[in-house]
Amino acid sequence: MKTSRGQKVAWGFLILLSVSALLAPWLPIADFRAMNADARLTPPQWIAAPVLGTDAEGRDLLARVLWGARISLAVGFFGTLVAMLIGIPYGALAGFLGGRWDRVQMRFADALESIPMVVFVLFLLSILQEYRADLAVIGFGRLQLFFLAVGVLFWLPTARVARAEALRLRKQPFVQAAIAGGMKRSAILWRHILPNMLPALRVMLLLTVPRVILMEAFLSFLGLGVEPPAVSWGGLANDGLAAMNPLVDSIWLMLVPSIALGLTLLALQKIANNPED
Repeated sequence: MKTSRGQKVAWGFLILLSVSALLAPWLPIADFRAMNADARLTPPQWIAAPVLGTDAEGRDLLARVLWGARISLAVGFFGTLVAMLIGIPYGALAGFLGGRWDRVQMRFADALESIPMVVFVLFLLSILQEYRADLAVIGFGRLQLFFLAVGVLFWLPTARVARAEALRLRKQPFVQAAIAGGMKRSAILWRHILPNMLPALRVMLLLTVPRVILMEAFLSFLGLGVEPPAVSWGGLANDGLAAMNPLVDSIWLMLVPSIALGLTLLALQKIANNPED
């Protein structure tokens, strides 16, 4: 498949951002948690440190943006993985079995989809918080619980796409031949339905990642996301908004994380589009 120039640029940006975020602990940048009262609200210097300025506590904004990318990209990846692991089997089973089973499953999905997103995430976090001590034993902290909650939120669109593909594939001659030949339903689902759903699910994957990242940024902006000292782009934008006032021009505190988020979402959207677009 031909790759457009815009997609190459998008891939290059995402790879550079991901590598920089992954190597942030070893890069020659300041500690993202280090406060410096003498350097509070230093504007961007562009060619000298601090390149992107400092926040209201004197912390280097470049370091905080790179560390924030670690959280935002991790939420996008792991949240989407959770959504796929739940939504694909659920939707494929509903579409393949059809009939009453399909109606019951999709009515349940409709009921969940009617719940406002923020309320749903808060509900999930509150439930997971009850078992936080037990989950901590197996390595699940607040951050991992947030990944899980956001991922569970996005399994419904994935399930609908998987169901639609299963309904289409169920009518195909090779599936009908397998049914007529007496093959078990589980074998048909595993050998014929799921492998042929991959092209549609690939597109769904690429569309879900930016939605998950945006939802994480939105929740963190509202103060419902990751807890300090962890930092994400939404949390940085929230900190920037809190530091802004009519007496001090500190617009970069809002612009820098917002631009990082916007460019990442734009790159992901460009990759999800067809090369001909």
